[in-house]
Amino acid sequence: MTLSASVDEIKTALVEQCGAHIDEHMAAVSESARLLRCRRNALAYVSRLPCEILAHIFMYIVSKEDSFMGISNPCVAPACLAVTHVCKYWRQVALGCPTLWSFIDGISAQWLAIMLERSKKVALVVIYNDPKPLRQCGFEQILSQLPRIKFLQLCPSPSEVDRILDCLSSLPAPLLHTFKFVVFGDPTFARPISDTIFQGEAPQLRSVQLVQCCFSWTSCIFSGLRSLHIGSSPKRSPLSQILSALRRMPELEVLTLEPQSFKDADALFVQVPLPRLRRIELSNSTIQTATSFFSHLILPVNVKVVLSLTKFESAQSLASLFSAMHNNHDESVPVIRSLRVSLLHGYFTLRFSTSIPEHPWTPRDNDVRLSIAFLYRPWITKPDILFDICRTVPHCKIQHLVASFSGLDTLEEFWHTGSANLPELERIYLDNTPIQGLLTALLAGDEQTSYTAYPSLRALELENINLGCEDRLLLEKVLMLRGGRGVCIHTLRLAKYRNLMGDDVERLLIAVAVDWDGHEDALTDANGGLSLSQFQF
Repeated sequence: MTLSASVDEIKTALVEQCGAHIDEHMAAVSESARLLRCRRNALAYVSRLPCEILAHIFMYIVSKEDSFMGISNPCVAPACLAVTHVCKYWRQVALGCPTLWSFIDGISAQWLAIMLERSKKVALVVIYNDPKPLRQCGFEQILSQLPRIKFLQLCPSPSEVDRILDCLSSLPAPLLHTFKFVVFGDPTFARPISDTIFQGEAPQLRSVQLVQCCFSWTSCIFSGLRSLHIGSSPKRSPLSQILSALRRMPELEVLTLEPQSFKDADALFVQVPLPRLRRIELSNSTIQTATSFFSHLILPVNVKVVLSLTKFESAQSLASLFSAMHNNHDESVPVIRSLRVSLLHGYFTLRFSTSIPEHPWTPRDNDVRLSIAFLYRPWITKPDILFDICRTVPHCKIQHLVASFSGLDTLEEFWHTGSANLPELERIYLDNTPIQGLLTALLAGDEQTSYTAYPSLRALELENINLGCEDRLLLEKVLMLRGGRGVCIHTLRLAKYRNLMGDDVERLLIAVAVDWDGHEDALTDANGGLSLSQFQF
């Protein structure tokens, strides 16, 4: 070996040694920087949160309302995984919180075992809203945890129903509170859910939803229910069986039925008391079927009724229905004081409330006592049937009307019928609805008989309306003439108007004696048009 070669090797070794030494220093500096960043981050408020509070915040990721109400997570990985990748402290808190891993929401098979392990012995929430992930994860593994499950929603395909029912019948469900079983497809040949489900042991079960599946109404396992939802079924059950089952549910608070799932030809006339019922809904029902069903029930006076009717021909047919609904009620029934009517996608919807909402329709949910929806067929039914319905509703004294008739021209005759049926109406709110018919009706009057349309009307609110020249003139005339008759409209509110300028509003102000607060800037927006205005007369 030559001297020059030996020197080169020594130089190379020294360079590598120096490089390694520098790398060690750089690694040490990086580690020091990391530790400093950790210490710096630890000073942040979020890093100083106690682990109990942080774990509570993490729970919002998995227990958000959409997920818990049955909308599956589209991802195959658990939602709670994200917080374990933020920092060491967050990961420690997440892994130390078993409840965070108890929400099994459409996850793949590779994560299922991890979720079951990390959730330890905590009660499980299981949601599989699609047959595909249910097959992929192996539902036998999920349902083997049945004694731990408190919320169970399964949406199988018809071919898997029998196998799943076998699994559900193999173990008790002592913690189960909510059970939802919705079959995707035509389950014609699937066997019914029988008394053997959960081995007859589900003492905590309070809410059940069954759709597109057969159901044995003789089962006593559902006797403690607070909420029952029975959707369409491939086999119609006798009404007598349904009534017998309801009799064993004295604590029932919410009942939703699709009457096509039962037949009432064999039902003897027996009445079933449901003293705690707060809401009952019949969907896709005829008036005759609804009347027959309600005649078998004894309901509390404050129950909320929701009806979706397949067809509707006359308001008189509702009289028998309301008589069946209120056959045990006395004069203590709350008075209906407001009504919201809308026409959307060909369906009329009427909502009756016992309170008078502020603006435009914000009653408390408990105050909406009756909702009726039906398909509007103009060649069969006239629009003024809405007022005929009001006349048949018991204890109805409408003072506030909110209406939205998009695409429906309400003529003068329509509003005259309303005046005859709603004499106590004090406030009308119209949204996206032609107003010429209403204004023409409001002009009607007879000095000899002292007749005035809507004599109690004191407030008129108009929104999202294209006001033509003729409509503006009619509105001015209405304000002036009603003032002269002593039935003034005290409050006029105009919002989101089209074809209405500032000078038009000035003419409205001149039409009657006005006490105006002078907020002229409220009349125009940045482009000079009217954005929102409210006037007190």
